[in-house]
Amino acid sequence: MIRFILLIVAATSLLAQPARAQTWLKAESEHFIAYSDGGEGALRAFVTKLERFDQILRLRFGIPADRPTLRKLPIYLVSRHDGLEAVAPGIGRGVAGFYTTNEEDIFAVAIRNDGDQTILHEYAHHFFFQHLNAPYPGWLTEGLAEYVMTARIRDDEFILGEANEARASWINNADWLPIETLLTKRFGQLDSGRFQATYYPVAWLLTHWFFATPERSQQLDAYLRLVASGVGPAEAITQATGLTLPQLTQALTSYARGSIYSQTFPIAYRPIEITVTRMPESARDLILIGQRIKRPLTAEQRTEALEDVRRLAARWPNDPFALLVLGHAELHMGDAAVGETTLLRVLELAPETDEALQYLATQRVRQAEEAEDADQKRSLLGQARGFLSRAYRIDPDDYFTLLLIAETREGQAGYPNENDMLTWEAAFDGAPQLPAVRLGYGRALIATGRLPEAFAVLTPLANSPHGGDAADAARTLIAEARGEAPPPAEAAPEEPADQAG
Repeated sequence: MIRFILLIVAATSLLAQPARAQTWLKAESEHFIAYSDGGEGALRAFVTKLERFDQILRLRFGIPADRPTLRKLPIYLVSRHDGLEAVAPGIGRGVAGFYTTNEEDIFAVAIRNDGDQTILHEYAHHFFFQHLNAPYPGWLTEGLAEYVMTARIRDDEFILGEANEARASWINNADWLPIETLLTKRFGQLDSGRFQATYYPVAWLLTHWFFATPERSQQLDAYLRLVASGVGPAEAITQATGLTLPQLTQALTSYARGSIYSQTFPIAYRPIEITVTRMPESARDLILIGQRIKRPLTAEQRTEALEDVRRLAARWPNDPFALLVLGHAELHMGDAAVGETTLLRVLELAPETDEALQYLATQRVRQAEEAEDADQKRSLLGQARGFLSRAYRIDPDDYFTLLLIAETREGQAGYPNENDMLTWEAAFDGAPQLPAVRLGYGRALIATGRLPEAFAVLTPLANSPHGGDAADAARTLIAEARGEAPPPAEAAPEEPADQAG
C-alpha cells in the first residue's frame, strides 16, 4: 500500500510539472536543413517533399538538375502557433509560416502540415532568386510563387496550377485590384487594404492565364522582353497580347468563371538522401530563441529576449550550443565583454564554430565604426579580418563570412580591387536572396563601371514587392548610375495575415 501511494504521488508530481519540449531532430539533404521537435518519419517525409519540389522547379523552369546550391536553406518546424511566436513575437494568428533574410541568417519557420504551402511559396522565391536572377516585375514575382505553391507532388508526376482556396475566395467574392495597378505598382506602393487583399490572387490569376496555353506563354516571354527594353508595363502587355487592358480584364474574368485547368507533368525523381541527427538537449530551450535574436526586435523585445536567453542558457553551463546563443545575445543586446568571453569559450569547446567567429568579427567592425582614432580603427578592422580569416578556413562558401570580408574592405585604399570583386561574386553566389549582398555587389559593380551587370544584380531587388528600404536603395542606385533623379521612397504596408510573402 505504501509503494502504491508513493507511485501515485510521483505520478501526480510529474503531471504538475510543465511539459518539456521534445528533443529536436536535424534532417539534412542536398538543398535543405530542417529542424523539428516532432517525429523522424514526418520530418523525413517533409524534406522529401521539399527536395521533390526543388526537382519540379528545375524541370519546369529549365534549371539543370546538377546545378549546385552553395547554401542549404534552414527550415524550423514547430507544432503550434506559439512556436512561430517564439521566433517572431506578435506574428499574426492567421500566419502559418514565414521566411526571413538578414545578414546573419536566411531561414524559414512553419507550423508542421499547416504551413506547407507557405514554405513552398517562400522556397519558390528563394529558388528563383538563386537560379534565375530575372528582373521580373513585382506581380509576376508573386504570381509565380502562387502558381507553384499548390503543387501536388506524386511519385511519378506533379500537378501545377491548382487554386489555393483562400486566393480563390478573394477572386470570386471581392473587388479586384485593377490590372493597370497590378502591372504598374508593387505591393509596397498600394495604399488601399481592399486592393492589397487581391494583389496575390489577381497576380496568380494573370500568371495562370499566361501559362494555360503555349501561345500565351510565348506572349508572356514577349511581354518580359518588352519591359526589359524599357516599354511601359501596360503598353508592353497590350503589345504582347493584342488586348487592351479592359479586354484583358474581361478575358481574366471569363477565365476565372470557367474551368481553371491544372497541368500534369511526368517526372522521374532523382534519389534523395537524408541524414537525420539529434540536436543537443540544450536545443529544447534555445533553438527558437536563438533564431529570434537574429531578427529585428523592439527595445522591449530585446530586453525580454536577453533575459530569457540568460535564464535558459544557465541550465547548460558547458554546452557549446547554449553558449553560442548566450554569447550572441550578450554581444548584441547585453554585456559585450561577457559576450566576447562566452564566444571565446565556445571556440575552446568547439573550435570549428564559424558563427562564433562571425559574431566576434561583427563586434570588431562595430567598434571600428565608433572609433575616432585612425590607428585604432585600422587595428580593430585587422582583428575583425583575423576572425574572418579563421571562419573562411572553416567554410569558404559561407555567405556571411564573405559578406563581412567584403564590407570590411569598403572605403579602403584601392577598393574595389579584383579580389574584392571575387569576394562579392562569391557572396552573391551563396546568398542572392540577401538584400545586403545585392546592394554591396551592385555598388562595387557600378564603381568598376560594369553597369549592365550591376543593373542585372539590382533590378530583381528593386522590383521586389516586399523589398522595403532595400528595394528603395536598389532603385536609387540604378537611377543614379543612369544619371536620373532618385525615385521617391515607398511605404511598406502590412501584408494581410493570410498571405504568404
